[in-house]
Amino acid sequence: MSPAPPETPIEDDAATPLVVDVDGALVADDLFIEGVARLIARYPLKVFALPFWLLRGRAALKRKVAEAVPLPPSTLVLNPVVLQEIDAARAAGREVWLASGADARAVGPLAETVGAAGCIASDGDAHPAGRARAAALVARFGESGFDYLGHARRDLAAWRSARRAIGAGLSAGLARDVRGLDPDARLLPGEGGAPRDYVRALRPHHWIKNLMVFVPLLADHGADAGPYLRLLGVFAALSACASGTYLLNDALDLPHDRRHRRKRHRPLAAGRTGLLPSVGIGFALVAAGLAAAFRLSAAAGYGVLLYLAATFAYSLWLKRRTFIDVIVLALLYAIRLLIGAAAVSVAPSPWLLAFSLFIFLAIAIAKRQTELAAAEGVDGRAYRAEDGPALAALGAGSGFATVVVLTLYIQSPEVSTRYPQHELLWLVCPLLVLWLGRLTLLAGRGVVEDPVVFAMRDRTSWLTGLAIAAAVLAALREPWP
Repeated sequence: MSPAPPETPIEDDAATPLVVDVDGALVADDLFIEGVARLIARYPLKVFALPFWLLRGRAALKRKVAEAVPLPPSTLVLNPVVLQEIDAARAAGREVWLASGADARAVGPLAETVGAAGCIASDGDAHPAGRARAAALVARFGESGFDYLGHARRDLAAWRSARRAIGAGLSAGLARDVRGLDPDARLLPGEGGAPRDYVRALRPHHWIKNLMVFVPLLADHGADAGPYLRLLGVFAALSACASGTYLLNDALDLPHDRRHRRKRHRPLAAGRTGLLPSVGIGFALVAAGLAAAFRLSAAAGYGVLLYLAATFAYSLWLKRRTFIDVIVLALLYAIRLLIGAAAVSVAPSPWLLAFSLFIFLAIAIAKRQTELAAAEGVDGRAYRAEDGPALAALGAGSGFATVVVLTLYIQSPEVSTRYPQHELLWLVCPLLVLWLGRLTLLAGRGVVEDPVVFAMRDRTSWLTGLAIAAAVLAALREPWP
């Protein structure tokens, strides 16, 4: 490594180009991995073509992916510190080049966006990574004829051949190695996240939805502790699967999430968690949760498998189908009930299934209402902004159907045998109308981001829920003599 003369600051040397690594340094993630995620999201069946493309070599694989899906720079997360470094180099009259293992068709638009003179990238035949990249840079600029800004251990060969080493977001061990190559190496902060970002990406606050597995046993007035302990295990297994699917869904939804007012702050969309680690953790959680569910109960395992199949079908296809998406969301809630019933061999009553289907449909519609009201539901969905009133009507209709089912249940013969003071259950009807009507109104105003999470944080929802619970408990008591 050739140090610059002390009297000539390297930053002011306009004759030396600055080469910037794209994957992990300039861009928060790997361009090729992002391309694969977008390919699967847009053309799910092409996942089976990837191994055959790989048979022709990594460069050919990356060319095929780049041809299939574009990567507009506006949909990428760029490191602002590295952008400042690029702008400073260009202001000093230096050429800036980008280097990436991704295909040139993906890197080229990014190079134009940041004002780079060109790029060193895969071209369908050659794959410039590691030593191959260093050799390509030396062939173009000469030994020690460039400064190199990198991010990962694969960049060591390029740093070794560069005049000046610059690192972005290096680990402590890699930073020591880079300092060993160039004692004057400059170390810039990166965009990597903390472990808490991965925890946040799991969305543990959504696990509250999985408490639905307890409802069939509670509705059956189960009193033994054993079934409840088994359901606790099913709850944990289902929560692991749900968190895994959240991570995988976020990977498939990256372009849309980054344009979304709220979702762009999610750890993966914001570039605080890595795409490949997130996908790996997601598959691991799904596998672990499914195995645990089968271990607890074969019926529960098949129920979780059905839940996963519906979730992946929703993520890949059904969420872009008008109204089918909200029906699937409602069914996902209902499947949770069926999983709980299957785990403890309780047959859910037709009343419970009908009630749950309509109330969950109202909740799912409220979620779409909010997105449309906040002008967030058009991108990547099948809805238009003018669909709001129709959705509101459908949501209100589903809510009142829920109340109708409840009133018919209260008048059924089986209620009088289960609830000694079943007349008190009529108090639940106006309370339910109040909550569902308020939910529809607030969703139309765009303030209900997630109805279940909203209910857990809303004081009125808590008071309504407590009043409903009090009415049900009072109906269960024997009348006083």
